[in-house]
Order: sequence, then structure tokens, then C-alpha cells
Amino acid sequence: MNKETIPGSQTTSITIMFMIGSSLFMGGSQQSGNSIWIALLLAIAISVPLMCLYARLHVLFPDKNIFDMLIAVFGRVVGKMITCLYIWYALHLGSLVLRNFGEFSKTVPLNETPMIVPMLCIGLLSVWAVKAGIEVIGRTAKFLVLLTLFAIFILQILSISKFEFHHLLPLLDIDWNDVLNDTLSEFTFPFAEIVLLLGAFHSMSNQSSAYRVLLRGMLISGGVILLVYLRNLLMLSPNILSGLYFPSYVAISRITIGDFLTRMEGSAAILFVTAIFIKVSLCLYVISQGISKLFNLKTYRSVVLQMGLVMVYLSVFIYKDIMEMEYFAYNIYKAYAVPFQLLIPLMLWIGGEIIARRNKSKVAPV
Repeated sequence: MNKETIPGSQTTSITIMFMIGSSLFMGGSQQSGNSIWIALLLAIAISVPLMCLYARLHVLFPDKNIFDMLIAVFGRVVGKMITCLYIWYALHLGSLVLRNFGEFSKTVPLNETPMIVPMLCIGLLSVWAVKAGIEVIGRTAKFLVLLTLFAIFILQILSISKFEFHHLLPLLDIDWNDVLNDTLSEFTFPFAEIVLLLGAFHSMSNQSSAYRVLLRGMLISGGVILLVYLRNLLMLSPNILSGLYFPSYVAISRITIGDFLTRMEGSAAILFVTAIFIKVSLCLYVISQGISKLFNLKTYRSVVLQMGLVMVYLSVFIYKDIMEMEYFAYNIYKAYAVPFQLLIPLMLWIGGEIIARRNKSKVAPV
């Protein structure tokens, strides 16, 4: 089969949609109250060197995805063992995202519909997209990101009349432990989750700069999330935010322009669906690529349907209820995800630099 290739603009679009994914409606952990925006800015700042680390891996291992990198650095046995861990991480993350959507559907718009129905719809749609190839996911993301950013901009403008700026006060009267906890939460969810894009790095066009793609995608998505958090805070107050599972939906429901522009939250929920679709699709693509590498399959497409159904099935049983889901997302996930997002990529980078220097010394003239 011909090699699938996506240009830098489509990779950036996937990065943006992946990062804003669940954050559009889930919000942050809110331990820092009205200083959540400070925690988010700190998370964006510490994400910059991480994006550079991921981009450097693309330079060290051109035309290779994370599974090829693991085997090249750690050897076939250990590399395949760590490959299994990344397959699990992608599967778990995709299931968590599907469960976010399932709980949202069950709690807000479709409370009489079994939760598995909307999750199965997104899961099957993602199966279709992944079987069509990463190029289809890239073109879809490029279209949806424009629609999503435009809709968020319009909603921000319409929300201004409802802003209560006293919700930001007292300014900087904060517990830095809470801020740092929220910073780590925002760093691991959603920014560092883009480590899964390494599973598609072999498809990135050689003419694209991984540094530019990742940094631009991270900064744009970080700016979008910051605007959404500030809107929710200014409209709802920290005390109300701390008791909501889906603060963005509640905030948008309060937008009223005269007597003719109301009840916009239903339309805004479509933004959640589009971002979730791209995020789940990338997770499923990485799972399929990992299994293909693990068992030396001719094509990853042969396992897409099976793994998509496993992801949907896991999302139903992985958490008991929405409270357990939120507790895991904001209290346990930050420790659980660090090895996948930081420690293993750091070891990959060190190993890659050593291999690159050895290869350079071999070809150097005597």
C-alpha cells in the first residue's frame, strides 16, 4: 500500500482538536478557584519544552512512529513490552473520552437514552474514519477546527454581556499548592496527551516542521481553553463551577440576546461531539498501529473494527458512575499519565541522541 501522508496544516488541526477535546465541556479540576487561569498559563508554559521534546523525536527518527522508536531504542523484546503499555494507554484514554461523552449525553440532552447508544455512534464513526486512513482524519480535522474556532469566537462575543468581573477577585489571593495541583492536572490533561500523536508521526510530511506543528497547535488550543475557562468563571463564579460536571454547557445556556437568541447550548454541544470524534479517532488509529506493529500485521486496518468495539465496551464498564470518572480524571490521572507522557519519551530522547551520535561518528571521516 502507498504510504499515507498528511501535511503540517492537517497535523496542526488534529493537534488542536485533540487537545481541546474533552476540555471544552469538562473544564478543569477547579481546586484553585478563581485562579484556574493562572494554573492554565503555567501548564501551557511547561508544555512548551515537552512539545519540543516530541518534535525532536521526529527529527531523530524520521518516518517512524512511537512504536518503531521504542524498538529502535530499547530493542525488540523490551520495545514490544512498552508498546503494549502504549496500546493500553491509547485504549484507556479513548474509553475515558467516550465515557465523558456518554455521561454528558446521559446527564444533559439524552437522559432517557441508554448511555451506550451515543458512545457506540461515535465509536463506529471513528472506526469508519480510521479505516479510511489518517489522511481522511486530517482533512476532517482541518474542516472541523475552522468551524469549532469560529463557533467558540461567536459564543465568546455573545457571552460578554453576562460577564461578572468581580468573580476574579480577590486577585492572586491563592493557595499555591492548589494552583500547582491544577497546573499538573492541566498539563497532563489535555496538553501532554498529545504524546499519542507520536503514533502517527510516520505519516507527517517531511516538508513539515514538527516543532512548528506541535507548538502552534498547543498554543492555539491553550488559548482557546483559556478563553473558555475565563468565560465560565466570569459567568458562573468559582463556587458554582466547583459543583458542575459540564460548566461550559451551563454557561452557554445563560446566553440570551433579546427574546430571539436563546437556548444555544444545544447547538454548542455539537462542538463537543466534533472534538470528541477527532480525539477518539486518533486514539483508535494509534491502537491499531500498535497492534499491527506488535503482531507484524500487513495493515493496521484489519484490527480497527475489533479495537473500536473493545473501546466502546470498555468505556461502559471502566467507571461506576460520573463521580468516579471525575475523581479519576482530576486526582489519579495526573500520576497515572506521567510515565507515558514524560518519562518514557524522555528516555526515548536520550536513547535517540546516543544512537544519532554513534551513527554520526561512524560516518565521520578518519
